Amino acid sequence: METIELSGRSGQEVYEELKHRLEGMGYLPDEYFLLDDVWEDGKVVPRDADLFCTTDYGASEGIYLDVRLIWYGEDGKPVIKTFATGKTLGESGSDMDRMFLISSAITKAFHGEHGAYARFQRLEDGTEADGAVLHLSPKEKRVLMDALVEQRMRQEAQMTNTEQLLRRMAGSITAYMDEVGARPLRMSTADRAVLAVRDGELYAFSSLALQVTEPEERCSLLVESAGRPGAVGRRMAKLMMLGTKSPYPEDVWLDACKRAVDTGDLQRVQMMLDRTMDKVDNPSPSLPGEVLQYAYLQNPAMGSELIRRAAPEQVAAAPSKLLCAAAYARDLPMLTELLQKGLQPGDHAAPLLLPLLTAYDGQRVAHLLKDSLRVRPEDYDAMNVCLREHAPEAAEALLGQGMKLDGYLAWAAERGTMLDNRAREILEELKIQQDQAHSVQQQGSGPVLGGLSL
Repeated sequence: METIELSGRSGQEVYEELKHRLEGMGYLPDEYFLLDDVWEDGKVVPRDADLFCTTDYGASEGIYLDVRLIWYGEDGKPVIKTFATGKTLGESGSDMDRMFLISSAITKAFHGEHGAYARFQRLEDGTEADGAVLHLSPKEKRVLMDALVEQRMRQEAQMTNTEQLLRRMAGSITAYMDEVGARPLRMSTADRAVLAVRDGELYAFSSLALQVTEPEERCSLLVESAGRPGAVGRRMAKLMMLGTKSPYPEDVWLDACKRAVDTGDLQRVQMMLDRTMDKVDNPSPSLPGEVLQYAYLQNPAMGSELIRRAAPEQVAAAPSKLLCAAAYARDLPMLTELLQKGLQPGDHAAPLLLPLLTAYDGQRVAHLLKDSLRVRPEDYDAMNVCLREHAPEAAEALLGQGMKLDGYLAWAAERGTMLDNRAREILEELKIQQDQAHSVQQQGSGPVLGGLSL
């Protein structure tokens, strides 16, 4: 199995691939396995970074596994940062052994096998007693694998743990298929292809995927491969896109794109966005925008980069709630870019203005309204927000866009809208300004001499 590339990738992407591999082996710590906060928001792992693990009892309870990165700063001194932390609540000797086995699996995931080694396995009998950690000789391994294959044939209803353990002991999907191929248990070609995805066996997958022709099975295989972390998963997803001329349903493609976002792989998501229009059956214009919104909400750093790369028509067709997400994140540069690329709030101007006025002063919001943020003249909820948030500049900008103050007053009276003293003062000031403007217009309609209305 290929090693996980570490340096030069985002911490989120590396973590997702590592978590996927541990989960497939049954080696996730039973309490939690979490990425450290410092690596969120798309932070990239330094190119010279290396990884190491420490395992020890916690200060109060349980056993902790700390995955740390080390690299050298510009001053030549080593820099050590926590990458991820795992925990088990158990405190027995076998719990400690298992956490060390997980540490070993993590180390080998990044540094490789480096030759033959004896496999260690934790076997569970379904009771609450402590599990046993066994060192198996080659002959013992052979006996156990034969027994598991036999059990696999007889206990179809209880296959999940058996399959996982059998695949772990075989070491790869290819070896697994060699073990069970002579004694198949209703395993279709599509099932084998899915197993190849989960185990990261690119060669087996490339052969099996070509044999899967049923549309429903190909859809499932696309989603599975799109969500497989790492460079291997990216190549598998590419094979599923290029290996067929038949388009995919829109809901399947959207699900696959979301799974790709979850891997943290920017290149993969961009590849799928670029192929959306020719790989989806009658795609709606909003489809790329929905992917952009999901990416920004789940991974702001990735979403921001995708939005910067996206064509204006893709951004303009995105859900308007994307603007609200940028506003709540106080991401003014991204909000500005969304507006400049044509995305407008539509019926959601009030929900957008509220976080904007909370995060920024009224003058800045007024500038957005005058520059690129468009509000429908009949959207009196937006005016109501400006008054309640005591933002006269923003309210005046709405009037400048064509909103009628008389229309708002009628709307407010119909709904029994209550305003505080400051809001009523702003409203009165707007009425005075409007009356003065009307007076100037009327005066200006007559003859003019020397710049003065007669």
